[in-house]
Amino acid sequence: MEDLYRDIYRFPNMIQTLQVVGCHFGLKPPGWTYPRHHHHLFELLYCSEGEVLHEINRQPITMFAGDWLLIKSGVRHQSANRSAVHYGYFNVHFDLDDTEIRSLLAATPYQLIRQKEASTSKLRSYVGELEAVVARNRLLEQDAKQAELPQLLFEDKLLLQSYTLLIIHDVLALFRAQKNAGAKTTREHMSATNRDASLFSTDVAHAIEEKLSLGLGEEASVAGIAKELNMSRSQCSKLFSKVYGLSPRQYVSQMKLKQAKELLVTTHLSMNHIADKLGFQSASHFSRQFRRWTGQSPSDFRPKHPTFE
Repeated sequence: MEDLYRDIYRFPNMIQTLQVVGCHFGLKPPGWTYPRHHHHLFELLYCSEGEVLHEINRQPITMFAGDWLLIKSGVRHQSANRSAVHYGYFNVHFDLDDTEIRSLLAATPYQLIRQKEASTSKLRSYVGELEAVVARNRLLEQDAKQAELPQLLFEDKLLLQSYTLLIIHDVLALFRAQKNAGAKTTREHMSATNRDASLFSTDVAHAIEEKLSLGLGEEASVAGIAKELNMSRSQCSKLFSKVYGLSPRQYVSQMKLKQAKELLVTTHLSMNHIADKLGFQSASHFSRQFRRWTGQSPSDFRPKHPTFE
């Protein structure tokens, strides 16, 4: 009987944050343009009808109905509807504080999925579910009339986050398939020099990441790591940002936030102990920084009646 209650598989703790900003559906007329700009979050676009011309890092990219486009944070781009029909789209700006996922998202300045590839996934059905959320809230808007409009229902907030994550999952799966196919068809044409340079960049970035993660509680110095690797500080930061999609300093902040959340949720450690463990000068310093990161204090974030194993 005891075997019935034995753990078959235990998932790792996951205490991560998803940011969703500017998520919307839109319809733009012929002649519409949007000037060159960049975002601090990743941008994911779906062309639902018509077509649109994007210029990303001065390179033209045309999206047609059914295409998806991921633009890395910090990449400058502009858009224009130069066709004779309306351009319909779904757009979401997002970020995740999971380092592995961010490194996949930030692999290149942009990544494009054509309709034929996208049709092999569930992406269109996920967009359909979000369209249902929109339709529901339009009914609420009509019922509200002149009154102040309500916020999203909690069910719809959860659906928005859930389908955003499912979309990211399928997009990354398609990018991986593209990468594998591309590697297979171009392997014999790829120069040894470029291959070795790419491997060198990745290996160095991973070495930097390991040293940063080991020194979270001691304010690991990028300059010190660069010196240890016989590189300049700017080289060190550039290689790391290229592979991981964020600067070493941003990485350290995200890892500290992740550890802080886990310690607050899974331990009884005092604020002083957590602050010391993460390399903060004091509990008040830790509290101020945590509030900047999350908008709430560590005490408010910590469960009131936690259960620890």
